Amino acid sequence: MKSFKTYFVLFAFLSVSTVNAYELNEKLSLNGILAGTIQCQELSGDTVAENACETAAPIQPELTYRATWHDRLFLKLGFAAGHGLNDVSPFNIAPWGADLEEDVENINGSGRDYILEAWYARTFDLDNSRLAITLGIIDASSYLDQNAYANDEYRQFMNPALSNAPNAFFPAYDPGIAAEWFFENWIFSAVYMDVHQVTSSDKYSFYGVQAAYRLETTLGTGNYRIVVNGDRNFIDQAGESKQKNDILIISLDQQFGDEIAAFVRIGWRLDDQPIDYSAIYSSGIDIGGISWNRLPDNIGLGLVYLEGDDRRMINTRIAEAYYRMVINTYLAFTFDLQYMQDEYAQSAETKGMIYSLRATLNY
Repeated sequence: MKSFKTYFVLFAFLSVSTVNAYELNEKLSLNGILAGTIQCQELSGDTVAENACETAAPIQPELTYRATWHDRLFLKLGFAAGHGLNDVSPFNIAPWGADLEEDVENINGSGRDYILEAWYARTFDLDNSRLAITLGIIDASSYLDQNAYANDEYRQFMNPALSNAPNAFFPAYDPGIAAEWFFENWIFSAVYMDVHQVTSSDKYSFYGVQAAYRLETTLGTGNYRIVVNGDRNFIDQAGESKQKNDILIISLDQQFGDEIAAFVRIGWRLDDQPIDYSAIYSSGIDIGGISWNRLPDNIGLGLVYLEGDDRRMINTRIAEAYYRMVINTYLAFTFDLQYMQDEYAQSAETKGMIYSLRATLNY
């Protein structure tokens, strides 16, 4: 089966790379992303894991039907071959936030395979504003905590702590409703989801609200967001107890001229429930390729510190750097380097380097 999936993904890669038009008609369009990576880990510290190199190739076709200017149907499928280093990595956070082979099968323990998103959206024109309502199988990170430079595991940082990948901070691919109110430079968002759990047959409730402001200055565009989200009846990783999980997140990104931009994402838990981390502090910069006459290219540099809770005392440090080389409108290659370190209260730390080469095809 794994061999079949590998050939399927390779066939899809060759197929979509030869297609130039994706507007099937005036209402129906086909888009998506296909990525592949080879990752190698070089470990140090006291760990039973071994140095290894692994591959993975996810493909996510998207079908959009625009019934009217105000009505939209969306379907996103996910297929993948391989797990990359995610299955063999000793680190508390996976080295790549993509939806890999085991992520697209029995999604979140729901029994559903390959259907990541399926929703209907309706936009209402109001006086000097717009309101959009989305209902169906959704991804909460599409509406909360977006970031211009640290939000995409296929085109930007690979580590989930920097990419805000699905299921890293917010649930994804479960039933829910989202509302977005667009008023001048403000966007107010709210999400409610009924989420499946891998560790339990019970579901839990997720809510999230965000206020986002877009500011245009002589420096460039800046986006400033504050997010409050929480879970109810969340089962801990051991599947033993129900918990609540309330979090406050501040997510910012700002341009500084044509060449440099920066981002910050800071989050704190608002309760004392025993979940791995109590706070995240991350920041980084984006350097545009205009500096070396490669306008589409960019360099990303990011740092993360995750503060452990009182029970397990996992403190995680992550540093990631990448260079994204754009070949054409569709294809780009990324050279990625990560340093990861997990510190534990009662056992030796785990640390090491992750070397990755990622190819991404947008169609």
